[in-house]
Amino acid sequence: MKRLFPVFLALVLVTLSLSACGGKSTKYIIATDATWPPFEYVDDQNNIVGFDIDLMNAIAEEAGIEIEYQNVGFDPLLAGMAQGTYDAAISSITITEERSKSMLFSDPYYVAGQMIVVQKNNTSITGEASLKGKKLGAQLGTTGEALANDTEGATVKSYNQIGLAIQDLLNGQIDAVICDTPIAEGYVKNNSNTLKIVGNSLTTESYGIAVAKGKTDLLKKINEGLAAVKAAGIIETLVQKWMAS
Repeated sequence: MKRLFPVFLALVLVTLSLSACGGKSTKYIIATDATWPPFEYVDDQNNIVGFDIDLMNAIAEEAGIEIEYQNVGFDPLLAGMAQGTYDAAISSITITEERSKSMLFSDPYYVAGQMIVVQKNNTSITGEASLKGKKLGAQLGTTGEALANDTEGATVKSYNQIGLAIQDLLNGQIDAVICDTPIAEGYVKNNSNTLKIVGNSLTTESYGIAVAKGKTDLLKKINEGLAAVKAAGIIETLVQKWMAS
């Protein structure tokens, strides 16, 4: 027995070592700007919730990956993704040619556009053509901000949070806010006596999950998880949960 004990001990140590290694899993840091209801926001219990969060959780489960969210402003989020600070990001991020130069994108998961929100008693702004020379608000780093900046003669005020732009609109400090369709609809729904959407959608945009350059394995897992989520009808369920009128 004494002769066998060293061999037995060695086998136990090898087994424990392998088990420890096998028990470790990579936790991916997912950035989000949780100021964009109903896609991502912080609830009364200080939890990050929303359409995108439910979607990413479902994708992670299908892909078999462990994730952790980090709440950051949208502009720093984009900069962080370009620098590889975060593994991935989900935050109503429109897939654009410019952004694709500094980060990877998953397959699209939602189609939106840019809408104009004004006070309900506003009669001077009826669509894109009447934005000329107006005071416009948009969130920093968004495609809405880019559209506002391209508007001839407009004075543009950029905000770290879209809710601050809406508040300035309600207070009469700006004439209009340009933001994504579901965001515009959500704020108008919650302020139906004071706000309205005017004109048609200014753009057609696809949301994607951003992935840091070089992390092609993670991108592959996310796309596989997203495909499974789409096939299961989960996106339609989440639309009903978070955006049904």
